[in-house]
Amino acid sequence: MRILPSLLGGVLVLASTAVVALVSADRLSHLAPAPTVRAARAEPSATGSLPAPVKAAPATKPAAPNIPNGFDTERLHALMRGDPILPGR
Repeated sequence: MRILPSLLGGVLVLASTAVVALVSADRLSHLAPAPTVRAARAEPSATGSLPAPVKAAPATKPAAPNIPNGFDTERLHALMRGDPILPGR
């Protein structure tokens, strides 16, 4: 009876190894087909068959006023520093 636990352990290891081997063999025999790789087509403007369109230069914008819409950046900086807000008048 002392050999029974060792015998059961050996059978369990043998069965586990057999399952892993059979599953691995099955997976290897049913591999997915390799993906087909198609050659990338070059863009016609890159090959020179079509001329590339000429991009227009962006229009320049007029300079913004110092305080747009009455927004005061110095007052904002004072608020961020924690200075008390004093009225401008």
